[in-house]
Amino acid sequence: MSLLNSYSSRISSIDWLRGLIMMIMALDHCREFIHINAFFSNPLDLEHPSYPLFFTRWITHFCAPNFVFLAGISAYVSGLKKTTRQHRWFLFTRGLWLIFLELTLVTFSLWFDIHFSLITLQVIWAIGISFLILSALIGLPGYVTLLLGVFIIAGHNLLDSITPPPGSLLQALLWISHQPGPLPVGPDRLLLNLYPFLAWTGILLTGYGLGTLFRTQVSSTQRKQWLTYLGLGAILLFVTIRWINHYGDPSHWQSYSSFGTTVLSFINTTKYPPSLLYTLMTVGPALLVLAALEGRSTGSFSWINVYGKVPLFYYVLHFYLIHGLSVVLYLYQGISWQNLNFQNGSGGAIANIGLPLWGVYLVWMAVLALLYPLCKAYGAFKKRQNHTIWSYL
Repeated sequence: MSLLNSYSSRISSIDWLRGLIMMIMALDHCREFIHINAFFSNPLDLEHPSYPLFFTRWITHFCAPNFVFLAGISAYVSGLKKTTRQHRWFLFTRGLWLIFLELTLVTFSLWFDIHFSLITLQVIWAIGISFLILSALIGLPGYVTLLLGVFIIAGHNLLDSITPPPGSLLQALLWISHQPGPLPVGPDRLLLNLYPFLAWTGILLTGYGLGTLFRTQVSSTQRKQWLTYLGLGAILLFVTIRWINHYGDPSHWQSYSSFGTTVLSFINTTKYPPSLLYTLMTVGPALLVLAALEGRSTGSFSWINVYGKVPLFYYVLHFYLIHGLSVVLYLYQGISWQNLNFQNGSGGAIANIGLPLWGVYLVWMAVLALLYPLCKAYGAFKKRQNHTIWSYL
């Protein structure tokens, strides 16, 4: 039986896991836009921890790295039906397209700022520039790409301690590749790079290298075994290196008077950029999920695939929907349109306005319900299209 499902060049387990990831991703963005004072507080604050709020944020750590990781696997699988030249060109042009979307549609969805006073580089940008780099590597043996990805993941934290001279070329290189932060690009405009590409590129290249496990020549039993070993190995490495508390994350864990808070500190790894430990902590369990799904039907949970089959459509649309709902909420709670400030990265957020955490979960479920028929209809429409342009959408 073919590994590919009824969607051409699609793998059910990858679509299902990606769908689950994107559902959880929407929870994080509902929290950011809907939760009271989310723009003005840190949900991972360990000095005054809220366990429900902490884990609402922490569980979403699994989204971005696995979104990127699965993009790497999918890039490999999509290339199986292309020549080397076709594959290289597709990755290069798709990378440029994703960067363009990040700078335009995605940035506007975040802030609703017609002046684009804050342009944000996030996960779509990271995937885009990683595709550009990957396009240059097409033609190399798969194990070379895999080793390069693993090397980047394992070694990029060596750059953490570098403090470049202000205004230097080194500072510019580290800003775009490793150290997040703002960059003025005019008197009234900032470019905020939250996703310096290096570590994310390492994750994508690793996913691409492991894409070889999804060739039809690899038996289901072999694939399941490898995914299981790699997933367990990543989790074991995370626990070991985190316990040593010396390398792999710029923030070391600490012992607190409360055992629970100490546990929170242990699993509170760094996302910007994704540290070695953050990557092991998040990608390891995802590999185990892929192993568990191998050769099995998702049964009554198969509807989750709907979100995973149209990731770019879902990603862009869910930001507009959630942010739009937040504006409606502000207006409903008595804030006038004139008092909503959408410039300078505020997104219209106002202190002490929003919903409690239980309300965030209700909005999240409503958002998923609204997106489901749209994603299903778009997926069915896209399936009927034969033009290459639809592979970019």
